[in-house]
Amino acid sequence: MKVKKYLPSLLTLTNLFLGFLSILYIQRGDISLGCYLILIAAILDSLDGKLARKIGIASEFGKEIDSLADLISFCLAPSFLIFNIFYSSNQFVHEFIFIYLAVISSFPLLMGSIRLARFNVGHSQESKQSYFIGLPSPMSAIAICSIILLKINVDNTQNLNELFLFDSKNLGFLDINIIMPIVILLSFLMLGKIQFSKFPLLSFSYSKTNSIRLLILLMGILVLCISALYSYFHIGLFLFSSYYIISNIIFHFINNSIKLNQLRQKLKNKKSKK
Repeated sequence: MKVKKYLPSLLTLTNLFLGFLSILYIQRGDISLGCYLILIAAILDSLDGKLARKIGIASEFGKEIDSLADLISFCLAPSFLIFNIFYSSNQFVHEFIFIYLAVISSFPLLMGSIRLARFNVGHSQESKQSYFIGLPSPMSAIAICSIILLKINVDNTQNLNELFLFDSKNLGFLDINIIMPIVILLSFLMLGKIQFSKFPLLSFSYSKTNSIRLLILLMGILVLCISALYSYFHIGLFLFSSYYIISNIIFHFINNSIKLNQLRQKLKNKKSKK
């Protein structure tokens, strides 16, 4: 029992260490390994809370240390990743470029910090719901890693000139103009009011909705495994994270539209009765 008591905290601290280690590897220039360490940290983050609740040792201390680990692994590390991959490859040594990249790359850290603080304040209410309010910081980090891994693999493609039909040397600034707005969007989604579904319980007997979500999750994991087997993990991860974010945004607005129409119908019925 004493060993079980410390297992969730051990997973959380491992998550924190992996976030710190990813920063070290990113600084050393091993961007891909830094991304993979963040992804492993995200897997551990999804397990520590569930394990703590499973063995009945969830606590305020566990909640706080988990947020600190998330701050390093899914906010600071992605910001550090974004800054380094663009600044190290930028040919223009200028103070403006440094400040520009520093400001934009800080968005995951700044917005993620606010999100984690807000989550801790409203944790008792949100923990009872089947969804998160705002994009979870681990999924934001996964999406950023998928984009960076996709960029690295595109940059390493030998037939890049044939693929884009123009000189690949001109893609550097284009990459910044494409990726930076996505990073800003992901950061603000963490603070938004859009509902993002939690990962389903690992049981097909809980409910029909949970079973459907679990089946979709297993299919997503299968796609990731197949893509990794054929050396297309970066594409599989990008599709996985994109599907989660885009589908939840679409379902959120559809549900809000349905609720609004129902409210209008109720008001219309009340007026007709009068």
